[in-house]
Amino acid sequence: MPGEVIRIGFIPLVDCALLAVAQEQGFFARQHVDVELRKAQSWGQVRDKLQTRELDAAHLLLTMPLQAALASPGAPPILYAFTLSRNGNGIILANALWNDGVRDGAGLAGWMARNPKRLVRLGVVFPRGTQEYLLRSWLARGGLALADRITLSIIAPQEMVGRLRKAEIDGFCAGEPWSRRAAASKLGRLVAESGALLPGLGEKVLGVRADWHRGHSLEHARIIRALAQASEWMADPAHFDAAVDIVASKRYVNTPRSVVEGALKDAQARLAATSQSVLSQFMEGGLHAPSHSHARWYLDQMALWGHAQPTSTGSLDLSSLCLEAFHKSSTSTLPFPYCQPVRGIR
Repeated sequence: MPGEVIRIGFIPLVDCALLAVAQEQGFFARQHVDVELRKAQSWGQVRDKLQTRELDAAHLLLTMPLQAALASPGAPPILYAFTLSRNGNGIILANALWNDGVRDGAGLAGWMARNPKRLVRLGVVFPRGTQEYLLRSWLARGGLALADRITLSIIAPQEMVGRLRKAEIDGFCAGEPWSRRAAASKLGRLVAESGALLPGLGEKVLGVRADWHRGHSLEHARIIRALAQASEWMADPAHFDAAVDIVASKRYVNTPRSVVEGALKDAQARLAATSQSVLSQFMEGGLHAPSHSHARWYLDQMALWGHAQPTSTGSLDLSSLCLEAFHKSSTSTLPFPYCQPVRGIR
């Protein structure tokens, strides 16, 4: 509605980049939407503020709208029509494990066999989140599962490095900048990245309340267009340094510039490899289009690990919460001012 402020929550992670760039480079304003970005410190906090109407939209883990839909007997309460990031998570193990030769899940299984009295304490940032399912997938490749000797703690992203420093956990799975911060602090080693394990899989989305979408479909479409323009702007190598400055600033991730620079460079390389790979099963529909296949992979994981009934996950109407058609119609009048071939970050 004209003159109405749209409140969008975000977590200070590198994959808030498109929201930050759209705001600071004026893409929201060019689309005639007045956006206020509000920082939150945990996924639970940003979800709660969305559900209690303190926010209209939010930077969310892709599993969060799925969880909300499974918990709701009627129409899904949270919808999404834009993928903010693909991949971007890393699994860090403490130096003690690395120094004992652990490099992958199979190595961890061998270490546990040699140390039968030791627990392995791992951290993720949200229960049943995208990071948990990546971690479970990594463990399963080594013949392991979360069980009596592998424990899982829910830890806010900004606390991960400190908990590793205090030896309260033996490793964690989280998004940037935290895996990079742990490695830079020489507290742990990166043993796996989601881009290598599951290339192209959607990770974060822009979630909106269903009632807000129904009353603000035009504004929602304009936000999608602004984010797509921000993506095109970031794809131009001439804008890379400016993008790093924006994302690293106190207003957003508030972390050393070198950390963000390295994370975005890695994202660039990962994107180039994924988009050119015939092996990727997750790249259909464009980089930012929401995808039923992404959602289905997470739903299958929920069923596999006993977090949801297979009958519930199988019967969920994905078209009612993963708005592929709405995304397509919102971006159908492209090109944008920065519609060059992809050469950098998206």
